[in-house]
Amino acid sequence: MNPVKILFICVLFSAGASLGANAAATSKILDFTIRSAALSENLVGIKPERNIKIYLPASYQEGKQQYPVVYYFHTLGWSNEKLFADGKLQRTLDDAIRSGQLKDCLLVAGDFSGPGLGSFYSNASSSGRWMDHITRELVPAIDQRFRTLTSASARAAVGDMIGGYAAIKLAMGYPGLFGSVYAMHPFGTATGETLMQSKPDWRQMNLAKSWQDLESNIYSQVFMLMAQAYLPNPAKPPFYADLMVELKGDQLVTNALNVARLRDDFLLENRLPTGAGNLRQLRGFKMDWGRYDDNPDHVYANQKFTRALDDFGVKHQAEEYSGNSWNQYWEGEERFVQDVIPFLNRYLAP
Repeated sequence: MNPVKILFICVLFSAGASLGANAAATSKILDFTIRSAALSENLVGIKPERNIKIYLPASYQEGKQQYPVVYYFHTLGWSNEKLFADGKLQRTLDDAIRSGQLKDCLLVAGDFSGPGLGSFYSNASSSGRWMDHITRELVPAIDQRFRTLTSASARAAVGDMIGGYAAIKLAMGYPGLFGSVYAMHPFGTATGETLMQSKPDWRQMNLAKSWQDLESNIYSQVFMLMAQAYLPNPAKPPFYADLMVELKGDQLVTNALNVARLRDDFLLENRLPTGAGNLRQLRGFKMDWGRYDDNPDHVYANQKFTRALDDFGVKHQAEEYSGNSWNQYWEGEERFVQDVIPFLNRYLAP
């Protein structure tokens, strides 16, 4: 054969092999669906089919090793679709792994969306057993389908706002599930400086027949979701929930029992007497919050909660930064890159 032709074939083969290797060495975002038994009995219209998204690093396709897993819990009004929509999270993880700033790992984003603004991460008779879905369905499904390390030290929980609340709550209530937790600007940690009851339009909530009736007041929507999660009442359609403030005739009256029930079951500070011991088992625990949240009660609550954690001997990191509840994580100072990723690299085994 002509030497030039042989050389040309070799070059083509070499180039093809190189392209093949490069093509194989790319991360992937996969989708699959779980039909949730834990959510199937809800009364508020939550679909039991949950669309799960998972990030697989480039190395996942090349070997047979097992990987640590980061579970991401999204906030109200958000979704795992939006989390990955612009490709930024995938690129961020790719860059961090490629540069050695983050060990190879999987990232799982569950589907916590629903009617209204989404999920408040509770086990409720009317609005779904979300904690059971996560602990008994989502985590086992990931371990069955993918090559994962299944020890708590190899699992991390990360979430933003009410998703940050979920990450802490899971660590408090389910020891041995996660080994590290990063809560980004969590909500629901403690009471704020103002009355909880002062936020929504209670008359509107008592008279509402659908979510559309609450669209004019974001706090009415949030507090109705909270009521569904922590004051469920299957005998009270259309929202199947009791309220902290009730309409009696033409008067709004605070129901003290409902206020006590909601505070005891919802606020993380009130769960510390039974949950602090589980938090002390974590390898790493960090929470942060923006100083300029539009709702200053969130800032006050997190300042209060970090002190309560200290009172209960829970070793953790807490940081108040110059920003609001969201803007510094994915833009500006890029806290996800500068803070969350180094935290995961330090505490996520192996």
